[in-house]
Amino acid sequence: MGPLMALIIGGAGASIPEVALLASIFKPRLVAVFVLTIFTIAVLAGYALDIIFA
Repeated sequence: MGPLMALIIGGAGASIPEVALLASIFKPRLVAVFVLTIFTIAVLAGYALDIIFA
């Protein structure tokens, strides 16, 4: 259940078209922080669900 949730959050939160659009608007550092934040939230949510449903 955890890896599934991580993939859903990561795929919806930082899709390739969205990151490309953000890269054309914002500075590269801000886009990197955005992607890192989405990745971190996805990983933490995946671990949390693994702990809850284990």
